[in-house]
Amino acid sequence: MFVKDVMTHEYKALSKKSSLREAVQIFQHDKIGLLPVVDANNILLGAFSRYSLYRALLNDCSLETLIEPYIIHDTVSIYENENLKDASLLLTKHNTAHAIVISHDNRVTGIFGHADINRTWQIEYSAVVNSLNSLLKHMHTGALAVDHTGKIVVMNPAAESMCDRSSESTVGLALSELFPELQDILSSIELQAEESLLRHVTIKDRKFLITCNSLSSEDHYWGGLFLLQDFTDYETIAGEFDVNKQLDIALETTIELAFDGFVIVDKQGHIRRANQAFCELTKMSKDNIIDTSIHDSFPEIKLEETLSDGIQKESVEAVMIGKHHCLITRVPIFQGNEVVGAIGRIVFRNLNKWKNVINRLDNLEKEVSYYRAELSILGGSDFDIDDILSKSEEMRQLKYMARQAAPGFSTVIILGESGTGKELFARGVHNASRRPGRFVKINCAAVPIELWESEFFGYADGAFTGAKRGGKTGKFEDANNGTLFLDEIGDMPLSMQVKLLRVLQEREFERVGGNQTIHVNVRIIAATNKDLEQMVASGEFREDLYYRLHVIPLHIPPLRKRAEDIPLLATSSSKKFSHLMGIEPITISPAAISLLMAHHWPGNVRELENVIERAMNCMNGSVLESHHLPDYLVNINSRPHSETKKALTTLTNNSGILENEQNASVYYKKKVSEAEKEAIESALQLANGNRTAAAKILGISRSQFYKKLNAFNIR
Repeated sequence: MFVKDVMTHEYKALSKKSSLREAVQIFQHDKIGLLPVVDANNILLGAFSRYSLYRALLNDCSLETLIEPYIIHDTVSIYENENLKDASLLLTKHNTAHAIVISHDNRVTGIFGHADINRTWQIEYSAVVNSLNSLLKHMHTGALAVDHTGKIVVMNPAAESMCDRSSESTVGLALSELFPELQDILSSIELQAEESLLRHVTIKDRKFLITCNSLSSEDHYWGGLFLLQDFTDYETIAGEFDVNKQLDIALETTIELAFDGFVIVDKQGHIRRANQAFCELTKMSKDNIIDTSIHDSFPEIKLEETLSDGIQKESVEAVMIGKHHCLITRVPIFQGNEVVGAIGRIVFRNLNKWKNVINRLDNLEKEVSYYRAELSILGGSDFDIDDILSKSEEMRQLKYMARQAAPGFSTVIILGESGTGKELFARGVHNASRRPGRFVKINCAAVPIELWESEFFGYADGAFTGAKRGGKTGKFEDANNGTLFLDEIGDMPLSMQVKLLRVLQEREFERVGGNQTIHVNVRIIAATNKDLEQMVASGEFREDLYYRLHVIPLHIPPLRKRAEDIPLLATSSSKKFSHLMGIEPITISPAAISLLMAHHWPGNVRELENVIERAMNCMNGSVLESHHLPDYLVNINSRPHSETKKALTTLTNNSGILENEQNASVYYKKKVSEAEKEAIESALQLANGNRTAAAKILGISRSQFYKKLNAFNIR
């Protein structure tokens, strides 16, 4: 038998441009763990698994994210004309449950896995059982089978005729009560010494040649089989009995070849069959497993639930058996509409032997733990203004002011350079306010003008072509009874400022395309790193909106003006990254602290965190030394920028103190602008003029990139 005879022909494939949403829909509908990724000609490019999906989701990817970064390019593939046994060994060798089936020209033709092998074995098993039942029904020899308690469990039509009894009135009764002559044979010491026993027996004046066999497995007795025949039929029936024995051996062999553990129970929950893989998992012999209660011996498998509930389809659950992580599939066995048993398939080898996968999962667990802690700080109800780390008096007064303003409803505007922690203050004010609604953030600079109204106010059903059915709520509705954080408010276009002003004054609006007035109770917190007063003076920001927002201003000082906070923040960052990297906490040397405190930190706390993260990736021991820091910090006194030194010398007096802080600020802004312009030009050159690619290189959005092109007059 070949792979193409048993593989799954009905499959769905993905392309490099498919999204995570498409993969989720296919996984949910088809109940499969691996999807091929193909090109337009159905040529195999790789595979996308459930683990790929989990990894993408743990990386906080949205469902619209393309699957391309998570494609498995070294996926296992099998030719469709491969021998079934060889293909099964290949899956075992690579410790994988699925493989992509391809033709000789590398085109995908199907998916092959352990489920296909098991299905084939189950078909063969059903064929064996059906053949056995048919044999018992149509053979002329009478057959009686008893279990280990001596109760009759099988009586075929020939035996009914010979014994003048129906199977309905016989099965379940004790053999000793109905046929004491046969019970004597079953109890005979001679029976225990021979594989089969022939006896002449008279039952109700009829003489039979009885062939009696003990039904056992590995010296474990569980019943007996009696064949009743005429003398003339003896040789024929003996041959049929050998066939039955071979069929039972074939069934046992089929189950033993299964890669996963299998256990079969009867209607009462007693274990009737278990393969060697199951014995290896449980570290028990078959003698100690067979005939025991599945509930008493292995309660975690929960097969008794399948028997009692009568589940119509298989169920899958992840459990622990001993020290093994296992996936258990439970399938009921039906006889007509009645559940007569259940099969449990335990996948454990793949889970325990894929060490690289387990290590990856451990790392992911660490990342999840870290991001949970981050969420607690950034958005959780446990975050408090006092959690903002600082030793400076100015920051202490600022946090006091923020806490005093929190319970009210007045608008708060947070001013400060990039990277100073404006959003942390906004979330702290929201959490301290105890408002029942959500904290909703929106970046005013990132919203295109044409989408501004629908993003802020939402839209009604059918408002425009492509609108979502049923409409969509805007940020103001989402933040009702909560806080709306308007980040980068200084970058909001003038045409949008008047619309925002009206909502702030009236606290009501209408959705785009709608005619129903919506009233909201929203606390506004705005933030910017720009000089709004100067923007008002130059006509770039509406004066009335400025005064509407400028009720409670909070000025966050830059990190260079509170150098005493640098050791505290550096230590906190090192603890955070130690947890994320899965290493022991580190110590920062005094020399490294000195270098950190000597830097002027134009990127503020965000830059400090980046420096600590970079340094921790460069170190091997438990102490972060000065040489682990970036060159521009280590060589702070030997920088090749003579122009910068000269300018700083001009701006300082003999005491080394800036004579004109405003001139210094202008100088720094000029140098930052020059550096930004140079970075943009370099990115464009590297991307061969492709602006989208250049924006990705710089790590900014395309809209931000175009704004900077216009600001620097770059064509």
